[in-house]
Amino acid sequence: MSKDYIIEKLENQFKERESFLREELFDFYRQFEPDLKDNTFRWRIYNLKTEKIITPLSRGLFTMSYKPVFIPEIGDVEKKIFTKVAKQFPGLRQCIWSTKAINEFMLHIPGRYITVLQVEKEALEPVYEFLKEQKYSNVYIQPEEKEIERYIYESDTAIILQSLITKSPTQRNKTITSITIEKMIVDLYSEKKLYNAFQGSELVHIINNAYNRYSIDFTKLFGYARRRRKESGLEEFLSTKTDIPKSILTQKEF
Repeated sequence: MSKDYIIEKLENQFKERESFLREELFDFYRQFEPDLKDNTFRWRIYNLKTEKIITPLSRGLFTMSYKPVFIPEIGDVEKKIFTKVAKQFPGLRQCIWSTKAINEFMLHIPGRYITVLQVEKEALEPVYEFLKEQKYSNVYIQPEEKEIERYIYESDTAIILQSLITKSPTQRNKTITSITIEKMIVDLYSEKKLYNAFQGSELVHIINNAYNRYSIDFTKLFGYARRRRKESGLEEFLSTKTDIPKSILTQKEF
């Protein structure tokens, strides 16, 4: 039986579904391959993902709707900072991004932005001192609420230096390590004071647009939220406030 025929049947069976389980996909293939082994089935899944026929939503949960991966735009300021820090501290894990990356998801675009640089906890002070030496004047290390209210969003060039949480979901964009869409959502939800301009109905709008436009791995998202101790609150928020189907949220696994 031809591969094209099976793919056509697959699309007919699942294309109207928001999501479907690995077990359902396995049962589908068993119609054509009664003796299908699990190792062979894994290759079937791998090929379907590679050919962008299915997209994983979480471990064991898929959709037929292909969505691209979110890749944040990296500006010249972020590139320079990241490159300088990497040269001064070889091998240091870091992640950088600007809140400008959120613009495409927003209803009300803010007038000011911040650059967020996260590094390993032990390197916070050395990196802070290094950036000061490099004439970056508006650098704030793990800022408190008063600093955020008084200085950060009154500046056009604020750089926030934070500790990079272990196993944060980051991605490499050419030579720069930046955020993933999963990390962006969790961080915006978790740090309401720092990301004050992106809260309330605006956050709902951001998340809905992110879900509709890009692929989101909910296993990765909730795994990171768990490390930030925000898992249950975020799950409730997504379930009650956003358009993300509850069937997807309830299938999360770690």
